[in-house]
Amino acid sequence: MEISVIASGSNGNCCLVEEKDISLLIDAGKSGREIEQRMQRLGKSAEDIDGILITHSHSDHISGAGVLARRYGVPIYASKEIYSESRFKLGDVEAREFDVKRNFKIKGLDVKPIATSHNVSSCGYVIGNFGLFTDTGKVTKQVEDTLPKLKGVLLESNHDIDMVLNGPYPVFLKQWILSDKGHLSNLHASSLLQAKGKNLNFALLGHLSGNNNTPEVVKEAFETLVKRKMDFSVCSRDNESGKWEI
Repeated sequence: MEISVIASGSNGNCCLVEEKDISLLIDAGKSGREIEQRMQRLGKSAEDIDGILITHSHSDHISGAGVLARRYGVPIYASKEIYSESRFKLGDVEAREFDVKRNFKIKGLDVKPIATSHNVSSCGYVIGNFGLFTDTGKVTKQVEDTLPKLKGVLLESNHDIDMVLNGPYPVFLKQWILSDKGHLSNLHASSLLQAKGKNLNFALLGHLSGNNNTPEVVKEAFETLVKRKMDFSVCSRDNESGKWEI
């Protein structure tokens, strides 16, 4: 299995998961054209996409999904709740709905939705030995139980708590970011990897805030808290981040 991070940050998210002859995007939060260009630079083609999985309805996760779906005839997969909240932004596209509590298959490949905790309906996904969990204000029991079974993960490491508290955001926004319905901090992400990431070959830390985090701060938190041996990378907010194999 090969994982390609097309975009990861509060300014746009898109991850390509490939297993044999199956290619799935998890989210498409850049323009269709930008996703196509970034995929080309990684030696990939949007024409090969077999499906787009949506984690939730925020624009930084679905802004290019409708365009790609119409351009290439690619089906979109979303839970009933997520599709209901996303359909206006997706445009004239019908989603293949699933029950977030049940596994399903795409061309024979098992996909497992994993509950996350955000201010809209949301989920992460496990495909094979890889999991993607972003936009969650807390580590849910499902994420905690799933992580030890994985070989690779893309995990949200959105903010540094002190940077949020001492930053320019209004109080209500700070409270939301730090709440159980907001985003996962560097502290919580790295602590989770230390506690539950014993079988991981690699950890990708992503969905960084542009105002409340930096790659250097993420790296420092990880290296301070995580004593397990594993490869890790901080995903770029500005460019495609590369490819990893499981």
